[in-house]
Amino acid sequence: MLHPIQACANLNELYYTVALNRLYAKQGRSACNAMAEKARALFERDAEISKYYNQTLAGGKWNHLMDQTHIGYTYWQQPPVDKIPDLIQYDAPLSAQMGIAVEGNSTARTSAADPLVLPAFHALRPNEKHFIDVFNTGKTPFTFQIQSNAKYLNITATTGSIQDEQRIDVSIDWNKAPQGYTRIPVNIKASTGQTIVVYLDIQNARLPELTDFKGFIETDGSVSTHAEHYTHAVESGAVKWQILPDIGRVAGAITSSPTTHSALSPAGESPHLEYAFYSAKIGEVSVQAQFSPTLEFNESSGLRYGISIDDGPIQTINLHQNKSNQAWEASVANNIRSLNSTHLLTREGTHTLKYWAIDPGVVLQKLVIDLGGVKTSYLGPPESPRK
Repeated sequence: MLHPIQACANLNELYYTVALNRLYAKQGRSACNAMAEKARALFERDAEISKYYNQTLAGGKWNHLMDQTHIGYTYWQQPPVDKIPDLIQYDAPLSAQMGIAVEGNSTARTSAADPLVLPAFHALRPNEKHFIDVFNTGKTPFTFQIQSNAKYLNITATTGSIQDEQRIDVSIDWNKAPQGYTRIPVNIKASTGQTIVVYLDIQNARLPELTDFKGFIETDGSVSTHAEHYTHAVESGAVKWQILPDIGRVAGAITSSPTTHSALSPAGESPHLEYAFYSAKIGEVSVQAQFSPTLEFNESSGLRYGISIDDGPIQTINLHQNKSNQAWEASVANNIRSLNSTHLLTREGTHTLKYWAIDPGVVLQKLVIDLGGVKTSYLGPPESPRK
């Protein structure tokens, strides 16, 4: 039990460090080469872990069981030997130069020509923080100073000396923050003579009309919810909703039960889940439903579900409408099958998304309502704040 934990943790850190090495090379960080050295050490550590299992554990009782190569795959066939991923060496200049990178943006800045913007802060997520990386592109250290007139900012370090890099966390004291939307500049000055501006978007809007509202609230142009966090569940005498803890990529999942129930016609009080949400958006929105990959055991029609918003039409969607090999490969590689539907919000305010049961065997993990702000990512936006 201990070996897979240690080996997988080390391998994950190796690939993460390789990714940092490549990112730092792109950004021109002097710490790039340190990441390369760390990656080589982790690669050697991988070999040590395998050697220990083969030759030392239980006196070598299971020798050669961990001989299979596992680093350096480029397609389905295993490589002949473990091969460390390609690393980049950065030839840093002697002179110092400050660089700034912020959370959510892989492009760094070394001048004030193109300001950076941190991800937005929301009063509905009071404990969130975002980071700023101050780094050196050269070999000579420099000092920095962070200046802001906003007294409600919590900054972990406002001065310091940089040899390679330092991460600085920023959070908001919401008891002191002004009401409404505010964009404020934070000036980062270096002994090199550079000044780089990072902007903070702070949303401290009150929503008095939501006093009795219970549901999800739009932030960053989206509403995201884990499937089991529904607002209201409608069941029939024969068909119930069953939560499946820990199944899925981020939380649990939910499915209709029993798995032998016949196909349902979505309407009225037939089994469905309701997700209340608040949005200021008016117009067309997209809903992405994410499911556990399921075989098409009902080949006559595929596996179907229904989805609607408010009193809009119920759309019936087939999980297996795309039977291409490409779609199958994507669902296997990502361990998820995502399908989209388009809906219309005719007013701003509170709404209800309804997910309707039709066929059994459909396992829902997550719902994302794209109101114009969803960015490309592997897991999608984190769950929205709830009241």
